[in-house]
Amino acid sequence: MTEDVFEPLGFIPSSEQRAIQLARLRHIVVEANAGATKTTTLALRMAQALHRGAEPERLLGLTYTQGAVDAWRAALLRMGVGASVARRLRLMTFDDFSTACLQGLEGPGCQKFAAPEQLKPSVLDAMDWAQTRVEERFPQELTLQGPGAVESLLRSFAVLKGCMSLADEAGARAWTPESAQEMGLDYATLRVFQAHEQIRRGEHPDRPEFRAPGDATYDLALLLKADEPSFDPRSALAQGQHLVLVDEMHDTNRAMFTVLAGLLAANPRAGFVGVGDRDQVIHSGAGADAAFMGRSFDQEIGPATRMPLSLSFRFGPAVAQAAGRLARKPYAATQQAATDVRLIPYADPPSLYRDLVARIQRREGLAPDAALSDIAVLVRQPDASIPLENHLLQRGVDYRTVGFNSYLQRPETLLLRALIHHARREFHVVERPAARLAMLQALMLFSGAQIEGLTQSGAAGAQAQLRVMEEVSREPTAHCDFIDNQILRNAVPEVRACLQGALHLVEQDDLPQFCAKLLSQLRPRWLAARFLVRQEDVAQTHANLQRLLDFAAEADSIEAFARVTHMLELRQQTMGGKQALVLSSIEAAKGLEFDHVMLPALNQGEFAIGGDSPENRNLLYVAMTRARRCLSVFYQSDRPSAYLRDAGLLS
Repeated sequence: MTEDVFEPLGFIPSSEQRAIQLARLRHIVVEANAGATKTTTLALRMAQALHRGAEPERLLGLTYTQGAVDAWRAALLRMGVGASVARRLRLMTFDDFSTACLQGLEGPGCQKFAAPEQLKPSVLDAMDWAQTRVEERFPQELTLQGPGAVESLLRSFAVLKGCMSLADEAGARAWTPESAQEMGLDYATLRVFQAHEQIRRGEHPDRPEFRAPGDATYDLALLLKADEPSFDPRSALAQGQHLVLVDEMHDTNRAMFTVLAGLLAANPRAGFVGVGDRDQVIHSGAGADAAFMGRSFDQEIGPATRMPLSLSFRFGPAVAQAAGRLARKPYAATQQAATDVRLIPYADPPSLYRDLVARIQRREGLAPDAALSDIAVLVRQPDASIPLENHLLQRGVDYRTVGFNSYLQRPETLLLRALIHHARREFHVVERPAARLAMLQALMLFSGAQIEGLTQSGAAGAQAQLRVMEEVSREPTAHCDFIDNQILRNAVPEVRACLQGALHLVEQDDLPQFCAKLLSQLRPRWLAARFLVRQEDVAQTHANLQRLLDFAAEADSIEAFARVTHMLELRQQTMGGKQALVLSSIEAAKGLEFDHVMLPALNQGEFAIGGDSPENRNLLYVAMTRARRCLSVFYQSDRPSAYLRDAGLLS
């Protein structure tokens, strides 16, 4: 009897897609190339299960990021799955799924931290605890210091948890520097990790005090591996699933794989389909390993049938050839897709941004009436967005940022604007109370000051400070007194000196002097390192301010710079959303696609940060393969990136 087949709207599935859609096999692992419609194919497989009569709640889709979840749901809607049915489907990140399972076992009360800055106090406490324990046998090994210590530890924690490096080690093991080295671990990092986990676990018998990204997956995986867990996690995983699907499987780490194995064991009747591209691993810092698509799956879960998604439908042969050369393996693309690859040299940065915006306004490579949202500009670092955003705002081109904040909303920009308005005693020119509040918050953040008279601490104290600043922001004439008496007066003396020196430069009203001396006076790296964790973020604070000063140097005066920045912020408030140009980081664009992708500044020293590495190469591979109809690559004539030659785009 012939099976009733779900026919998607908008496209005819390829033979490879149709085979995956209709396969009735226990375990399927799909080896895919970029642009080979991984997410669309998973959505098609899910739609077929619905067509066969599966209940939406019995289908579970897991992936790495929320962006990938959103793309998956959008693919279902595009192919004709009804919105009401799509809402009932369980599409989640691994961490959100693990969090939901643990909440059912533990109950509420565990705090969720999103930013590394929220973890900094507990890491510092763990460092102190590890270094001062009386029973420590090797105190001389615990020298942890330097501006990047917290960031380095958090990165190591992510790898230890993602790889579950200590999951099989007895908690009471008598560690020595030698035994740690045998495990490939640094002894000091190991001890601080153990101390931090004790702090995170807290005093509650059934749940941790807090979790950071990845911790829920790690905690659930630990429960699954424990010989005698405090409660059986399998009861939370036995959800009667009919089908489990995993997108971006190449970014699976050991903790995620352990949860997946436990899930499939708890739902023995469930089928499995996982899709991945081994050349798109960009989360190796959290232990991602494409090996979980291969032998590890067969040995630990069960034999899987490998099925290919080899032919790219997103882009044409020109991109396939370049991506293949970059990844050092052949790629095939359908001849029906034709992607125009344009290599565009430029003489200097100003000419780059003028040309870039002009091409966007012309909808180059697209129909004249194409939506701006069909175009994406992918940048390697957030500071590169500043000159581009200025050109877009000045030319009246609507855009939205993805993966980072607009430069006008970044703390260092708000700090600089606040200092200028305070020195000139003119907060009244900023009409929006929300904008004035953001400036006060930036000053408070960089100064480290505390408002006098508030007795609360922790989250309650932060809320009390926010209420005070909200009250001040409603009255522009109150700002200067508040800054003088609550922020500058209560700042650490060395910080106060930096801020007052910057204020003095503004008061001198000498734009060239202001642009030349502000960074040395303000010391943004030092200021940012006092509260930021990642050294990359600290460096970006400095880079963003340098780009701002480059922009300021084009004005007639400090007052004119402040006025232009204010007008640009007002213009930004009027911009549209869904139909706007997409200005994105490469990481945030992973799993998405656009008719025209523009890659600015593919230059030596600008793209391959830290030198040639698999992750840098994979990032460019991801960026290039987001394009459907047109890919425009801009490079400075006298210093093109070596990756352009590797991809065969330059001889």
